[in-house]
Amino acid sequence: MSLDHDVLIVGAGPAGAHLAIRLARAGWEVGLVEARRFPRPKPCGEFLSPACLPFLDVLGLLEETRAAGAIELGGMRLHGHGHVAEGTYRAVGRAEVPFGHGLALRREVLDAIALDAAVAEPRVTLHAPLRVGHILRSTSGAVIGLHARDASGGECELRARFTIGADGRQSIVARELGLRSFGRAPARFALVARYSGVDPGPTGELHLTRGGYFAAAPVDSGLFTLNLVVDRRELSSATEGARGHGSLETFLARRIEETSSLAPRLAHAERSGPLHVAGPLETRVRRSTFDGGALVGDAAGFVDPMTGEGIFLAMHGAAHLAASLDTALRASRTDARSLLSYERSRRRDITPRHRAARLLQSGLGRPRVERFLLSLLERHPALTDLVVGITGDYASPLALFSPRTWRQALGRQG
Repeated sequence: MSLDHDVLIVGAGPAGAHLAIRLARAGWEVGLVEARRFPRPKPCGEFLSPACLPFLDVLGLLEETRAAGAIELGGMRLHGHGHVAEGTYRAVGRAEVPFGHGLALRREVLDAIALDAAVAEPRVTLHAPLRVGHILRSTSGAVIGLHARDASGGECELRARFTIGADGRQSIVARELGLRSFGRAPARFALVARYSGVDPGPTGELHLTRGGYFAAAPVDSGLFTLNLVVDRRELSSATEGARGHGSLETFLARRIEETSSLAPRLAHAERSGPLHVAGPLETRVRRSTFDGGALVGDAAGFVDPMTGEGIFLAMHGAAHLAASLDTALRASRTDARSLLSYERSRRRDITPRHRAARLLQSGLGRPRVERFLLSLLERHPALTDLVVGITGDYASPLALFSPRTWRQALGRQG
């Protein structure tokens, strides 16, 4: 079989671009397939946790990200039911913080930086815009490449030793292989908008609202990114009988007005750009590796943006998958078991974070639970620092289940 590349990567977002850079620098020929032209809008919280920064640094992208106007944020502020709890990015327990801040930057800028760096690698070939039609398989069922169509309707086949799905929550690769599954929790959707004229704060923000929450952060160019996350049923009942984005705009405006911790900040702000809708947010996969390839980033499972971990998980996954692919390629193996180290890293580092995110989300929409948690966090800043450290991706979610950690956070001696 004639090969076009050692590795084909579908999707040029952070997971795909970072993976391409790492593999190319390890000496492998990489094809990067992207359906859209960059820069392109991408509904997102637009926040990089402190644990993202070392991944940018090792690839030589951190200073360029800062130079693009990324805003430093030193923690998270949580609002709800008359309570305010603020956590800072600092060492908690045994967890050291890699940087004392995260960064906030528009996704189209962040993604363009990573893609430009990938394309600058001599061993990376960008195929864009190119839309995947279906996956190619060998007689044994192993994935050997893909069939795609370009913008003019021309068709092509690309073959590789490994084919990687880095194509987001609605992954074509995962769908084609029958790997997608869905959780039992109600489907959540995000309404994402940007504003100008909002006084920036020193932290990211979470504002609880009826049936959901706002996640917000100041980003570059004087803009403020706002995500409203609600259940499908909440969105459907509010827009029933109305059509199109007009009803969604009204729904968003009404929710902002109802949120006392947020409404005054946006009273004189101006919208910048259109309203974007993303969802359903939570996706799961039955497994993330298969003969001839793997899934990485949101394609390998996504919870929702409350904990702001999407970009971290993309970068983390790219780093571990690159190492696993490099080992497999050098051993001339393409079976799923050759990527076992990647699967293990996901079980060790990512699965607990998904579970912690679902645990935190389970309290949303339950006013008594929300009031109790916000009151507790407001009274015990060290506990808020722990929660912020977990969502900042440098503290282990397992710390939530440690009596010693709780004693320290609540001010009692162990």
